[in-house]
Amino acid sequence: MTAIDHSGIRARKAAAPIITDARAFQLFLITATIVALPLNWFLGTSLPWIFGVSAFLAFGIVRLSLPEWQLVTVVGALLMSLLLAMIMDYQGQRALAALYNIALMLIFILFINHGRQIDNAARTRRGTWPKDAVYRAAFYAYLAYVFYMVAVQAWIAATGTVRYSFDALLLGRIPGLPGILELYVDNVVVDSDWIAGAVQSRIHGMGVYATESAMQVVLLGLIAVVYLIRKRRFGWAIAAELSILPMLIPFGSRTTGLAYVASLLLVVTLWRGGLKLAAILLGPVIVAGLLFFASDIVTGIESMAQSVADARAGSTESRMATYQIAVRMVLDQNLLMGLGIKPQNEYFPAIPIGSHSSVVSVFTRAGLIGLILFLAYYATLLVRIAAIQLISLSRGTFLTMEARLEMAYLSRIVFVVLVWCLTEDLDAPIYHAMLSGLAIGIFWNMSERLRKA
Repeated sequence: MTAIDHSGIRARKAAAPIITDARAFQLFLITATIVALPLNWFLGTSLPWIFGVSAFLAFGIVRLSLPEWQLVTVVGALLMSLLLAMIMDYQGQRALAALYNIALMLIFILFINHGRQIDNAARTRRGTWPKDAVYRAAFYAYLAYVFYMVAVQAWIAATGTVRYSFDALLLGRIPGLPGILELYVDNVVVDSDWIAGAVQSRIHGMGVYATESAMQVVLLGLIAVVYLIRKRRFGWAIAAELSILPMLIPFGSRTTGLAYVASLLLVVTLWRGGLKLAAILLGPVIVAGLLFFASDIVTGIESMAQSVADARAGSTESRMATYQIAVRMVLDQNLLMGLGIKPQNEYFPAIPIGSHSSVVSVFTRAGLIGLILFLAYYATLLVRIAAIQLISLSRGTFLTMEARLEMAYLSRIVFVVLVWCLTEDLDAPIYHAMLSGLAIGIFWNMSERLRKA
């Protein structure tokens, strides 16, 4: 007899149960880590906490999926290139920073693996689905983020503060941390930056930098919407969707904002669900846009392209310059295996060469070999997103309304992460590695079950 499983997929065989006491504790650690994002940021304990949780979760890893194996090969290429660089010339702090990046890539793989397990798990002893616990944790973390952003905005408006930061409780006591680790020392609340042709306040959120915070908002916000959809609270889901874009604006992250909007349009055009689904996904955004921005729509369309290019022109120019330097150094020194590290340059002392793009970063450190392996992983996820859309069109009866929306939102998350990786480093911010890894793992396992249904 055909049955509907916890994801809304009508299948002949339910997912095999994997929940044990150890698995239940691992699930608790994952959900607690998500909910504790504000606390870990305030205390400066994000790194040691997530590294510790990952060490425990490593004992529960199961057989790797295709994207996990692809990332493992990328890690292997990065390690080989780093070893070669160390043999030729000791790299000091840059080598430690490279090891940190590799460790975060392994954590990313680990959470993809556990995301797959969570989606494949049977009910807990309390009768709840494990992935609903993850969705609920993200919902609470997103609520905390909303309250934090509102409070900071009100504080800035009341005091006129343009720069404020404080030392993290734990890592703030450790001097001389290399590379990205230095950003975990100083918790920046607000800073000034060149945005839209003028110096403006830029809220940094709870990430190590503003762009990671923007991704935290997108990841937590979209997962929170999934939680509300699975609870059939569609009104609250629409409200949560409407809150995401305004939350992104203070971070000044062009890539994240554009990827978020594009993901909404992309999924609606490809996903089956008719007018009802399109109304749920697009309706709130269209109505809000007409109500609040009707007078500016025509002018906005005319100046949109130029505004995006000029929004943070200095940032764009410096990034493109470091990309060019990185490519030239790899071509000159070792095209196949790269440099092993992201070197410093006297003209850009604050930005290691090869940063601000996962693609350029992998090419800089692991050369052509690493780049090909990483692009294979990238293409695998893009193809899977497209394939699942096509399957849903031909096998729509296999999915309930809630499951179609869940898969649509998970597809959006994966799409935004892939776009974000074009201009940011996947293996630098630790909370991003955890959240995006979980989402990709749940998406992959759900898509596998749908593909085989």
